[in-house]
Amino acid sequence: MKIPIKILLIFLFLCFLSFSKSFNFVERTEFLLDTIFEIKIERIKNDKEVLDEAFKLVKNLERKLSIFKEESEVSKLNRYKKYTVSPETIEVIKKSIYVSEITEGAFDITCKPIIDLYKQKSKENRIPTNKEINEILKKVGWEKIKINGNIITLHNDAEIDLGGIAKGFIVDRVYEFLKSKGIKNGIINGGGDLYCWGSNPEGKNWKIGIENPFEEGKIIEIFRITNKGIATSGNYKRYLKIKSKKIGHIVNPKTGLPAEEIPVSVTVIASDCTIADGLATGIFVLGVEKGMELVNGLKNVECLIVDKERRIYKSKNFPF
Repeated sequence: MKIPIKILLIFLFLCFLSFSKSFNFVERTEFLLDTIFEIKIERIKNDKEVLDEAFKLVKNLERKLSIFKEESEVSKLNRYKKYTVSPETIEVIKKSIYVSEITEGAFDITCKPIIDLYKQKSKENRIPTNKEINEILKKVGWEKIKINGNIITLHNDAEIDLGGIAKGFIVDRVYEFLKSKGIKNGIINGGGDLYCWGSNPEGKNWKIGIENPFEEGKIIEIFRITNKGIATSGNYKRYLKIKSKKIGHIVNPKTGLPAEEIPVSVTVIASDCTIADGLATGIFVLGVEKGMELVNGLKNVECLIVDKERRIYKSKNFPF
């Protein structure tokens, strides 16, 4: 899963032609969720107030879902193992479990103990032993999460980290809010997790570019899309270092080992950003063959994978 301290640096570059010069759109950027959070919407009479409310929503959801805030609902759940949470927290955990089910556990929000183990050992400059990993794996498994109404219980000392899906969920919630305010055209970018709808300033579908994982600042693929969520996951920019060995930030929940010998980056397009976010990590762990098999069997989900040999794989209906 995604190490919580990371900022997603595998950006989906947004290729807006003359965007900043357009008087039809307004934009605002703030540093939230440990990343750059950007909203661009069509200009309306009260757009300043709408953007104020949108960013307030981001902050409110961060206070509930972040493990870095001691009084968040997620932090309290990890401490007490049984806690009454808000509908938002219930919803994102239910969606997390759904992604765990369809990826057969390749995506799992209970990976926090594994990630904590690697962080601890990086400070000691020591690779975790198989015994240490196997002991920690006893605490891992999405099946240890039980939901009863608005009460969540974590069994077997499990802990959760929503870092691999919360940004996508927050992006979706902001979109729903903006749509309720009558915004028909816009794009939300939460550090690479995004949702776009309607048209861009040129009246066309949004033009999205995927960064080349081998050449920083360059684009490896461009496509146009609208009314979709998009997320990318990768293992080449964010890592821990132990004995000069790079330990990637995406971990296989079943083995407790870093996912190293599979894709370099995975981009997922889905009907919402929450699912795209979770699937991007799950497919990274599954690899090209199993990942594509999964995506091609799902409705309204497409995927692009780049492997270590710079080969590009696309699902059957990926937009060109």
